Parts: sequence; C-alpha cells; structure tokens
Amino acid sequence: MFREGTCPRCQEKIQVPDDREKIICMYCGEEISVPEALGTEKKETDPVAYGENYNRAMGDLKELIRTCYRPMQDFKKDLYEGVFDAFYSSHRGMFEAMEYVYQQEEVPEKWLGKLVDCVIEETRADLSEYKFKGQRSQRLLDYNFLVSVYLVPAALKYPARMSEPFADLLISSWNRAFQTSIGKATYDDIDNGFHRKLCYITTAICESLGKGADCRELKLLKDYRDHYLDTTPEGHALVEEYYDIAPTIVKRIGKQPDREQIYRQMYEDYLLPCIRQIEARDYQACEDGYRQMVLKLKERFINGTASGDGMRNF
Repeated sequence: MFREGTCPRCQEKIQVPDDREKIICMYCGEEISVPEALGTEKKETDPVAYGENYNRAMGDLKELIRTCYRPMQDFKKDLYEGVFDAFYSSHRGMFEAMEYVYQQEEVPEKWLGKLVDCVIEETRADLSEYKFKGQRSQRLLDYNFLVSVYLVPAALKYPARMSEPFADLLISSWNRAFQTSIGKATYDDIDNGFHRKLCYITTAICESLGKGADCRELKLLKDYRDHYLDTTPEGHALVEEYYDIAPTIVKRIGKQPDREQIYRQMYEDYLLPCIRQIEARDYQACEDGYRQMVLKLKERFINGTASGDGMRNF
C-alpha cells in the first residue's frame, strides 16, 4: 500500500510504501526514511536553535515590511528577473528559519498563522501613520505589489513544506484584512505575463498613434490596472465593466470617419494625464480619470448613437 509523501531533500511529491523503512527518492536519488517522507518522524527540539529561528523569521518579516520602498519601479521586462533573484537570495535565510520552526511545531498551521499575523499587523501599523486616504491607498498599493510579486513567488520558489500553505494563508488573510483581491502566482506565472489581459481601448489608441504593442504607455497602464485598480472591490468592478463594453466601443469608434482624431483626443484628455498621475504615484486621481473615461465612452458609444460626428458628442 502506498501513501503520498514529500522528499525532505528536493520537496517533490513521492509515493511511499508502508512496508519499507527507507526508500530512494526517484527525483533526487537520496535515501530517506519513510517517517521523513510522510512527515511523521519525531525530532528532538533544540530550544536554542528554535528560539533563534523563531526570532529570525519574525524579525526578517517585520524588516521586510518596514523597508518596503516603491517595489513597482523595477517591475519591468528587462529588470524583473534580476530584482526577483536578488530578493529571493537576500531572504532565503528567512525562509529557512520559517521552515525550521514549521518542522518543529506539533501544529505547524499555528506557526503559519503567527507569521501571517506578523505581516498584516506590521502593514497595518505602517498604514496607520498616513493621515489621508489617498496616501494610504498609494502605500497599500506598494504592499500589494510586494506581497503578490515578490514575497509569495519567493516563498513558492523555496523548496519547503511550509511554502505552499504559507502562500495560501497569506493571500487569503491579506485579502480579508485589506479588502483586496491579490492573486497567488509563481515567478514563472508573472514572468510569462501573469494577468496580462488585452487593454482594448488603450491598445487601439496606441496603434492609431503609431505606437507598438510593447510601448511604455501600455505597460504602465497594464501594471496600474493589475496591481492597483483590480485589487479593490470598487476597482475590480470598474475593470470588469470596462471589459464588458470595451470591444464594442473599439468596433464603433473604428466605424467613425474621424476615428484618428477621436483616439488622439482620448490620448491627450485621458491617457497622458493618467500616465503622469501614475508616475507621480497619485493613483486615486488616475482612478478618477479612468472612471470618467469609461463613463464618457459608455454614454457616447453604448448608450448613444455611433454614427455621425464622433468628436462633437464625445
């Protein structure tokens, strides 16, 4: 009879026979005991090592939150790999400490709860220092980005038993605590274009102005959509409405004789101001402009008529 286990060396899932004391991992070739693979091995706790690792894990998580500084600025195609690798390498010791305590605990889920509470409490303490809602929103965006683009992917990359359950608990608890909707993603998910849905109207505007699909404007607005606007219930609802109506709007603008002029005006009236606001980290102002653009487009090209002089009624 076989039970599912995990190799303690390479962390791959393996099938473990009940009638053996030791087995060879088919992935890494290491000899391991059946209790090790099943996680039933009794270990003697070294109180000094336990305390050191406990304090290391908690202290490093707090420091990670305290030193969070504009994590979005290096989220670029050519930079992300190097920045992520540096983040992972510098925090590997933290993950090692987290895993050490996890394996010593009789109820490891309680330890994960303490770790997640530490992250959330430290974040709340920092957010409480900002008096204005706009400032808090901007700071929360930094933390959403830190957790979803660096901390969770790094935890999932680290080969340990606690990695997956820690990531799951952190994501679910974070979304409840801050009323957000950040998702769970690995480094590969993100690097391969995680949550890169088509920006219909922005793409159409950029194409009409001779800009490519990888132009700076598109990338900046996609990052804003995925890591700020789409992380709150109100913003998510706005994004969903946009994707319901955007394809129809693009088709109807395409039929206008002055479509090039319409797109240029949209670029000047909405996209450029929004880009400048993102660069200035005035994310709430950008959301207000985004909302106004969607409303105007809906009134003109969904609720109104799509024929005649497009610019006059835009």
